[in-house]
Amino acid sequence: MSGNYLIKKSSGEKQHYSVEKLHKSLRLSGASDEIISNIISEVEKELSSGISTRGIYKKAFRLLRRKQHSIAARYSLKNAIMELGPTGYPFEKFIGEIFKAQGFKVNTGVILQGKCVSHEVDVVAVRKDISIVVECKYHNTPGKICNVQIPLYIHSRFNDIRTSMSVKPAFGITDFEGWVVTNTRFSGDAEQFGRCVGLHLVGWDYPRQGSLKDLVENAGLFPITAVTGLNRKQKEYLIEKNIVLCMDLFHNPGLLEPLGLNSRITDRIMSEVRELCSWSYD
Repeated sequence: MSGNYLIKKSSGEKQHYSVEKLHKSLRLSGASDEIISNIISEVEKELSSGISTRGIYKKAFRLLRRKQHSIAARYSLKNAIMELGPTGYPFEKFIGEIFKAQGFKVNTGVILQGKCVSHEVDVVAVRKDISIVVECKYHNTPGKICNVQIPLYIHSRFNDIRTSMSVKPAFGITDFEGWVVTNTRFSGDAEQFGRCVGLHLVGWDYPRQGSLKDLVENAGLFPITAVTGLNRKQKEYLIEKNIVLCMDLFHNPGLLEPLGLNSRITDRIMSEVRELCSWSYD
């Protein structure tokens, strides 16, 4: 049925429905061949021209959740990251945790002195002789695009910091990288500018290798918002308490106590958390 229906993306663009893309996303969630086949069959029963990618996602998510909560949670990863808001701080912490998983020492909300002025930087990740300075651009609604003005502005800030570090190298660091990370997309001009000046841009599915999706999967980390057994209010409470990762609950189930859940619900949530934290994409 691929190509027979036009699907409306969150950006407003239209593309042809692709069963291959749906199959791949379900496969990455850990769904079995039987489950994938059943879900695709159910989704295609309701296809019509003009249906949104969001509509397809919601249908597949509901069907997956009936099968196994942890599979549904993995399938909803992009949406879960979008639920980390409304502020960008939880996203910054989440990005910092991804770098920690790669062996970096990480600080968030750091003030760095440039040659001309000081700059507040979202994430600084240091490992051996390399320092990565990261600006995070978080969006909690789909369809948002980071245009070229964003990397233009950030590049000038990073150059000011780089110049200062080259004069007075900190901690023996000889290599400096500037990154801009977003949970959505960059415009074509933004991507072109990043490549031209050596600014490392990371979007949900950009670049082809090393996208945010790849980084999250390789680190094996899931945001607390991925837990399907928690409702929105409960997730917001945990985020307000600076609990961003499922791994936080895995190591300390007592963090759920202030939610006042009964033992049956708590056990179900912790079972899902354990499955997520033991998951490997390899």
